[in-house]
Amino acid sequence: MPDGFDIKTASVTKKADGYYVNLSLDDKTVPTVKPDFNVDNIIGIDVGLIDFYVGSDNTRIAAPKYLRKAERKLKSAQRKVSRRNKGSNRRKKAIQKLGKQHKKVADTRKDFHFKTANTLLNNYDVVAVEKLNIKGLAVGRLAKSVNDAGWGQFISILSNKAENAGLKVIAVNPNGTSQECSNCGTKVKKPLSQRMHNCPVCYASLCRDLNASINIKNRGAHDLKAQTMSSLRSL
Repeated sequence: MPDGFDIKTASVTKKADGYYVNLSLDDKTVPTVKPDFNVDNIIGIDVGLIDFYVGSDNTRIAAPKYLRKAERKLKSAQRKVSRRNKGSNRRKKAIQKLGKQHKKVADTRKDFHFKTANTLLNNYDVVAVEKLNIKGLAVGRLAKSVNDAGWGQFISILSNKAENAGLKVIAVNPNGTSQECSNCGTKVKKPLSQRMHNCPVCYASLCRDLNASINIKNRGAHDLKAQTMSSLRSL
């Protein structure tokens, strides 16, 4: 253990490929990070199933779909488990192999989430996201794709890394971000299959997801400034 560190908590977790020990350390010499972010250096991101996210700066990252890509190997490993006799050593080995395959998918997804969060926080002080009901979205035929994307884990990682760096993640009301025109505010109803936003009032024409991300950014900026003003009034 490094000098000056105190172990606060320790947890042991059993996973498919062995046991893991997680230690929580405390070092009194590490200074507390004070929030000192630029409220104007903000990006809004609209998460989705085609693109993992589309940013208000028109950047986009394709959804990696790790679970979908690994389905053939997972099904093969599952079939081997089914063929083995219950209680046999061969079945135990097959179950262990299946668990390792699932863990590999989960670890790869988590690594992607960390790298994506780093990219955002290296370029922006504030990231605005939608306050999504992920459990409500992960139902029906979209359940597997929503769980594969892992939006909840990503936003949690993003929020934790932002807090540690003295930056900010702000969650906004998601209602109408896709329908509202980011240029003039007109509500333009469109089905999910329609991927372009075409406003009949101001004639703005842009990608549906980009339009949503700009609205998310604008709402985030508004909510953040409202919070700042409220904090100043309370002083």
